[in-house]
Amino acid sequence: MNWNTKFKWYKFSVVRKIRNLEGDELVKVLEDTIQDIYDKKLDKNGFFKLYINQLNQFISDTKVKPKKGSTRQFDPFFIPRSGDGRIVLFGLSNVGKSTLMNAITNTDVKTGSYLHTTREALAGTLEFQGVKIQLIDLPGFLDFKEDWNISKQIVRVARTSDSILLVIDLSMDIERQYNFLMDQLIKSKLLETEEDSEIYNLGIIATKGDLPTSKQNYSILESQTRIPILPISSNNPESLDKLKKYIYDLLDVIRIYTKPPRKEPAKIPFIISNGSTINELAEKIHNDLVRHFRYAKIWGSSVEFPGQRVGPDHQLNDEDIVEITTAR
Repeated sequence: MNWNTKFKWYKFSVVRKIRNLEGDELVKVLEDTIQDIYDKKLDKNGFFKLYINQLNQFISDTKVKPKKGSTRQFDPFFIPRSGDGRIVLFGLSNVGKSTLMNAITNTDVKTGSYLHTTREALAGTLEFQGVKIQLIDLPGFLDFKEDWNISKQIVRVARTSDSILLVIDLSMDIERQYNFLMDQLIKSKLLETEEDSEIYNLGIIATKGDLPTSKQNYSILESQTRIPILPISSNNPESLDKLKKYIYDLLDVIRIYTKPPRKEPAKIPFIISNGSTINELAEKIHNDLVRHFRYAKIWGSSVEFPGQRVGPDHQLNDEDIVEITTAR
């Protein structure tokens, strides 16, 4: 493996590690990464030397310095995680993010036909097929102001998400919007290249899909990206139903129902990442299940017959029913 390839895969692994982190936790991982580079003597290579500088700058940008005479600061972008997953709406100002929030969640976000209506991060909950998804409406970027000082805060919130939804207005310049948003993601180290879009399960919502020019602009957008696109109209109930399903699929989770021996399955499922194993489910329920695990029985599409015994590495499917047996 040449240095360029080694460097690319190393950075890819770092991006995956920090995708849901912020604050002190994020700083700790970044500092450990720098130490790891030194321990492996990778710092002798020019790629990694430059990367250490970038990581140090990243650490500096992440650390919050309180104002003089103040021990705490109000952070209009701090929103605690809730629900089974978190997705942020990422787009330019006045492209319809707040209108989408109002249409599909339990929020009432202020909207307007002028730039920068949303001035802080706002959260709402979308419930779909038993899964609660936290949607974050971020203030829109002003792409004509390259030094806009709030961009780092927007990116910081995006870094704590499970998925990022680019919101693009089909009535505006498509290439300008798309290129600016991708540049923001890459320059902020949320992505390394446009091809790394699967790291954050990126999606694109194309708003104002009912306008006369939308079909032509949609074709332009399709030619710009491999990211899946959903054109919508906020006034169309069928379009909004498709949007809810699109967001649910983007989160890429499965619902697993647990049951004690000789009893009915629980009515409320555990929500875990698609591709998770019995062991990862057990960790989510209680660490004791991992330490004392003997076997599990499965009812569902991941096994050949109902009640099949499986080991800790068995991969689960959506709506599987799981009964875990532990050593006494």
